[in-house]
Amino acid sequence: MWINSVTIVFIALLVMKLIVEEVLEKINNRHILKHREQIPEGFEQFIDPSTYQKSIDYTLAKSEFSSLCSIWILVFDSILIISGFLPSLWSAFSKFFGLGILGQATTLLGINIILSSLTIPFSWWRQFYLEESFGFNRSTQFIFWMDKIKGCFIALLFGLPILSVIIYLFREFPNSWWIWGWTVLMLFQVLMIVLYPLFILPLFNKLTPLPEGELKNRLIKLATASHFPINKIYTMDGSKRSAHSNAFFTGLGKFRHIVLHDTLIAQMTVEEIAAVLAHEIGHYKHQHVAVQLMIEGICTFLGFGVLYYLSSADWFLKSFGFDVAYTYSFVPLVLIFSMIIPGITFWIEPLFNYLSRKHEYAADRFAREALGEAESLISGLRKLHRENLSNLTPHPIFTAFHYAHPTLLEREFALKK
Repeated sequence: MWINSVTIVFIALLVMKLIVEEVLEKINNRHILKHREQIPEGFEQFIDPSTYQKSIDYTLAKSEFSSLCSIWILVFDSILIISGFLPSLWSAFSKFFGLGILGQATTLLGINIILSSLTIPFSWWRQFYLEESFGFNRSTQFIFWMDKIKGCFIALLFGLPILSVIIYLFREFPNSWWIWGWTVLMLFQVLMIVLYPLFILPLFNKLTPLPEGELKNRLIKLATASHFPINKIYTMDGSKRSAHSNAFFTGLGKFRHIVLHDTLIAQMTVEEIAAVLAHEIGHYKHQHVAVQLMIEGICTFLGFGVLYYLSSADWFLKSFGFDVAYTYSFVPLVLIFSMIIPGITFWIEPLFNYLSRKHEYAADRFAREALGEAESLISGLRKLHRENLSNLTPHPIFTAFHYAHPTLLEREFALKK
């Protein structure tokens, strides 16, 4: 049993996070139930009482499921730390794969795959019970398990090379590895943004060029008027997994794709889809993707800096049961750090969400100006919320921690103002 001041602090962070999460869920649920008998003013025209009640039931069901997941993570991580199982698992993998650079990379990925597989029952339950109960699930058992297998394959294909490079830097440049490692990781991230729509996304979904017609002509006309370089517009068979709808940009530069879910096309008018695209163009025009990458880069840099400090702190790994030479300490460091970091980043999540909501408001304004009116975007947003059974009355404190987008009411008020 590894119970000491360091592990106690670690578990205390997880407990504090869980308590706050549960309090936020309770506050939000009470707020929702308070408005259960009355559709929010102004929304009666686009959502009927039965759909509104169903959206509340869906939100409450997701809240209960989220609480169960959070409790499981707390219990599992606590047992993993104080039982000494993690050092034993690392030792077993290291003996099997060796302590060479590739062996360490394989050990780290292998342990992560095993640990993440313990959450698969929750994913299965969410997909085939929760989502199924509310009419969203379109997936099959075959698709579900093939997605998991493909995910493992992709993790090994791309993870092994990048981890091997960082482990090599860790071993050969003990004083500067974290700077070079961060640089390599950020370059890899940019590369993955380019490769994702070309090679990874097609492994999971079929992308079909948007056929000629009114919709494609309208979107090209909008992009041209907005001076937005548009190359390819695709529809994606999102309906084979879920009835939820969405649209997104992926890729960079000439490799940028516009992807529309087939469910979105079925649910919206041409002008509403154009409004959704205008919103996404707004993100591009305001350089929100670049800002997001910069923020992620800063956070990753700080994370590497903390890892560098911990790599030279003998007490850290020993507190968790690892007695290992520096040369082979990278994997244990990353394993422990990845378990600790959620208990820290949770408290600054409202800052990131605040910035994200500002970006959403800016993109909405751009869409309104590009279209010359706001009604198409408002109508499209209403359909998205109705079809996805989104919560129309979340509590402000809950949204601060969990909402990267403003609420529908806030967005409509800003668009009309």
